[in-house]
Amino acid sequence: MKLLKRLLVTCLAIALVAMMPFGGGSVKAENPHTYTVKWIPEMNEWRVQQLATWDSSRENGDMNYLWGNIQSGDSLVIIGDSTAPKFEDLHIKFNLANLTLFGVTSSIIVYAEQNIKEIYVLKGTIASLHGSYDNIYIYDNCACNVNNDVSYLQISGETSMSMNVAALGTVGHCKIDNKGTLIREMYNVKAGALRVEDGTDKTDPSTYSTTATAAPAAAATTNTTPASTAGTTNTASGTVSPKTGEGSLPILLMVGAAFCLVGTFAARKKAA
Repeated sequence: MKLLKRLLVTCLAIALVAMMPFGGGSVKAENPHTYTVKWIPEMNEWRVQQLATWDSSRENGDMNYLWGNIQSGDSLVIIGDSTAPKFEDLHIKFNLANLTLFGVTSSIIVYAEQNIKEIYVLKGTIASLHGSYDNIYIYDNCACNVNNDVSYLQISGETSMSMNVAALGTVGHCKIDNKGTLIREMYNVKAGALRVEDGTDKTDPSTYSTTATAAPAAAATTNTTPASTAGTTNTASGTVSPKTGEGSLPILLMVGAAFCLVGTFAARKKAA
């Protein structure tokens, strides 16, 4: 009788586990953080703080601290100055919510190996952007090459209108403004056509439309699918992220539970 009870309890436990939703316990990032990287002349290196703005009274770490802690959904700010050396190529392997380049006048090359939702190029930054970005904002006296297709590009003058911008890929929607006054609005700009030199738009009018048109379904999916969502297509690589814990395991557990229950009834019949 005791053996029968133990067998029944085991079967019920297996059945309950089999019916649980798998993948629900997968590890997710906690609340998003912002990391700020700044060149510190007295230390002669780039240093990191887990803060939205640099606080010289707080402790800071080296770049290993950044790469050991940053996760998808976080934001990253890089602050340069006239004394900073050229920033080494920046390879970002996470789906960042925001990347801000502020005063990186020594130049920086960014490789977004995953999709980045927004990137801001500010304060005289010289940048070359590679990879997948949803929205790019370039301001004032910056110089920036956009080497891949982008959904939205905004070029704005707040303190000056002297930026240099070239887009080698297509641009879905571009706005150019000076202190809030719209200068140009372009849609579906052809690859390699968009150029702004010293704040002046040099884009050939025959390479873009002045009215919005519905994008093809495939293109719309590429630009709007959140790359950080598990199990969906990654817009940067085109690969599908696996969902943790799914597959044949629940089915095997259900089968195991069924065999166990059959064994229980057989044992009860034998005991009778």
